[in-house]
Amino acid sequence: MLTGSYRKRLDADLTRWTAEGLLGADAASAIRRSVATEGGFRLPALLGLFGGLLIASSVAAFVAANWEAIPRLVKLAMIVISVVAALGIAARLERKGSPSGSDAAATCGVLIFGAGIALIGQMYHLPADWPAGALLVALGALVVAFLLRSNGALAVALVALCAWSGGRWQESQGASLDVAFFLLYLPAFWLALSRSNRLVHHLAVLALGLWLALVPGDWINGRFDYGLLAYGLAVSAAYVALGGWALDRGGPALLTCCLPWGLLGLLIVLDVELIRILDARESRAGTAIWLNYVAYAVAVAVILGFAALAREKRFAWPLAVGLVLALLVPPVFWSGGVVGLPGKVVVASLVLSVAIALVVAGVTGGVRRLTLAGSGLFGIAILILLWQTIGTLLDQSLFFLVAGAVLLALASGARRLFARLSRPAGEVA
Repeated sequence: MLTGSYRKRLDADLTRWTAEGLLGADAASAIRRSVATEGGFRLPALLGLFGGLLIASSVAAFVAANWEAIPRLVKLAMIVISVVAALGIAARLERKGSPSGSDAAATCGVLIFGAGIALIGQMYHLPADWPAGALLVALGALVVAFLLRSNGALAVALVALCAWSGGRWQESQGASLDVAFFLLYLPAFWLALSRSNRLVHHLAVLALGLWLALVPGDWINGRFDYGLLAYGLAVSAAYVALGGWALDRGGPALLTCCLPWGLLGLLIVLDVELIRILDARESRAGTAIWLNYVAYAVAVAVILGFAALAREKRFAWPLAVGLVLALLVPPVFWSGGVVGLPGKVVVASLVLSVAIALVVAGVTGGVRRLTLAGSGLFGIAILILLWQTIGTLLDQSLFFLVAGAVLLALASGARRLFARLSRPAGEVA
């Protein structure tokens, strides 16, 4: 699905290309119609979905008000009839060529199915096992998403799948990780790949991220380990590389959703690491665990593969360099260099270098998210450095002076390089 920023930029480019004679007016109009058809804002679908949800809520409120007076078999029949009716309406709308209305009806049917599972458990006093209920909802939603091609049902399936996996993880207090998660996630991921709905894409990416967050064990209720920062940094770097590869190679639209979430994780972890190393109580050496080695091996492989297979090297290589520099921050802590001034300078320099690399990749590749992420990381890092000094104020002043001089030199060199590359081939020779 095309984003609004892309449409605005494309419209401006089409206008400019038409004015310069590079593109005919008829061709530009055809492109605009194609974009509007592919990524148009489907207001009727949203209104239909909201209307269906309101009707379902009205029925639910009415039933709840008279629930105790209704016999059990009648209650069960009402649930079954409601689900069948909603799915029947969805199938009929699909045959009539109304996919948006079918999606709304199918989503309502799945939600009624989920509420029905809870009500049946209450009626027959079944054991309280809400993760099992979430699993049943995920299974039913997956079937509906496959048969009726419902994006809403697929979104419900992904959410229910996360609830099931998270519930089992919580019950075991992080002692065991449910690998059976992938028995349902892989089919859901396969379905999401064929859809153009961005919400489904983001949920598919976030579902995998949630499962990866459960791998280290019960870090929520247990003692916080700084090794989690290194693990999160590696996962975030791999996400950014996957998103960058999808953008560069025109890969699945779903994988492009890895980029914003990976950048968010990258910014959070790097800023926390910078705050940590400048804090006298937290700037202590640490050790890497087996999970860090595994995560780093995967992240480095993904980054190197992205850099090697990229079409636009001027975009891929700065991004790959920035990700590798980010991965070097935790080893500084593991080496024990954090206790001295050189270690603090190295970590601060690495964070600022990562920010510059993201900006360079964003500008050369025309990826606004990278430019914004790099600018945000640079600005927040400067605020952190002003809040907690590197050594004395004189040391901090010297650090800013050297860093500024290096950036000015890089800016001058980049200007000359771009000017040389923009010349005609005969003039350069």
